[in-house]
Amino acid sequence: MKREARAETAMPFASGVEHRTSAGALVRALIGLAILLAALALPERPGIVEWGRVPVEWFWAAGLLALLRGRAFALFAALLLALAAAVAVLKLADWGTLLAFSRPFDPVTDGLIVAAGWQLLSGTLGPTAAALAVGGALLAFLLALAFAAWGLTGLRRLGRRTRASLGFGGIGLGVAASALLLAAPAGATRWPFSAALEPYLAAKTSDVRRSLAAQAAFADELGDDPLQDRPPAGLLSALSGHDVLVLFVESYGRSVVEAPDYAGPTLRRLQTVEAELTEAGIGARSGWMSSPVSGGQSWLAHGTLLSGLWVDNQARYAGLIGSRRDSLNQLFRSAGWRTVAAMPAITMPWPEARWFGYDEVLAARELDYRGPPFNWVTMPDQFTLRRIGDVMAASREPVMIEAALISSHAPWTPVPRMVPWEAVGDGRIFDAQARSGETPDVLWRDPAKVRRNYALTIDYALEAVGSFMARFGRGAVAVVLGDHQPAEIVTGPGASRDVPFHILSADPAVLRRVDGWGLSAGMVPEAGGPSFPMSEFRERFVRAMSQRADGAS
Repeated sequence: MKREARAETAMPFASGVEHRTSAGALVRALIGLAILLAALALPERPGIVEWGRVPVEWFWAAGLLALLRGRAFALFAALLLALAAAVAVLKLADWGTLLAFSRPFDPVTDGLIVAAGWQLLSGTLGPTAAALAVGGALLAFLLALAFAAWGLTGLRRLGRRTRASLGFGGIGLGVAASALLLAAPAGATRWPFSAALEPYLAAKTSDVRRSLAAQAAFADELGDDPLQDRPPAGLLSALSGHDVLVLFVESYGRSVVEAPDYAGPTLRRLQTVEAELTEAGIGARSGWMSSPVSGGQSWLAHGTLLSGLWVDNQARYAGLIGSRRDSLNQLFRSAGWRTVAAMPAITMPWPEARWFGYDEVLAARELDYRGPPFNWVTMPDQFTLRRIGDVMAASREPVMIEAALISSHAPWTPVPRMVPWEAVGDGRIFDAQARSGETPDVLWRDPAKVRRNYALTIDYALEAVGSFMARFGRGAVAVVLGDHQPAEIVTGPGASRDVPFHILSADPAVLRRVDGWGLSAGMVPEAGGPSFPMSEFRERFVRAMSQRADGAS
């Protein structure tokens, strides 16, 4: 028996004594192969059901596992499990980023947003529920991996004839399937198997190379600033004497203006806001910009608008924050404005603020909201805007305020409502609102309710901005824009990355400065109007507002 065991270890393929295969050993082996199949056949995106299409690589893998013995078996099984685990992780990561951001996972840059993802998840579900969800998912993955390893090692317990049947049968099916796929016309899907694994891994490898090259190119872009040598004289002179507001409205995208499910109520709200502004003597121009992100990562959109660079991933953002490039805020600061950030979503230290060039940062704590949060949303937009109005009223010099309005951030429950401005106070008036509505875990069981609540929060945000400008903003120039489109659960697949933007001012001379942009008069952007990348706004705006009376730059 010892000689037989040594012989089996030395020979890489199935050989040696014959023993009968027990039903338990066969079931164990089939469990391992089934888990391996599930990992390799996982669809590349949610909503695509291709579980019946067996990867041809699985036939080859199953056949070789059945034939190999000893160290060769152990090494091949370990490599195969590692590959299957990596493929499953990559595809599940693709699912996550496709659902959240409408794009596949980027292995180079997306590892940097894990902390932000945890903050959002824990803020939405609560720390305990979020920890249980993450821990449960990790435990399920590890158990599947352990069961796969346990099952595959069961192949060693099969009899020689059973192993030979599985081995040569698997390889034979692999050869036949590969031949049929090679002979099939391009794009044909009639066979119950596919060869998608190798192209998927090749595409991921190509994505990594492309991301690394893009990061290297971004270093050059950082040093190429078209406004770098602009003389300070006349900088932003057309805005002299005006407070300037840059108001990002969370998840305010093109879909809520044009998609049939949302267009009616949104257009009515925009028209109502336009009438309110007109009555207050404030004019509006509206258009479209293309955001670098979709579904989330608002800070990348902020960085893009304010830097004049396309900042579509966290690695680029980190490079930007470490650079000496002037933000739009810094340009206003150089021209004599006091720069302020109103950031109700910032609840932790924010060292990145230094790059933006703020004289003052009003994060959640400094805004001093005394009411309860609206789940992840720390305070309603009306409260944030009221604090902005206080800053404008108290300042002896013109202020440039950048603000993130977050009431339209997921999970979109509860939906806030406007209260009289004089009743806003310290925010406790919102107590009952913050405790109303369905909890996120209940709301998100019904996608139709999610979409309804999303539209209601956008309606609220636009109402709040319009009311604020009519009451407090007559002397200000405001740029109001969406940061990005919402997630696919709201937009559906294939939505553009366009967001609306509006330039508001009671000074007709300011609005005339953007006449060449192709914008629509009023609050409703023209459906067929031009859309330009968000990264172009900084240069466009600075040049338009810095021109002398004779039109020279």
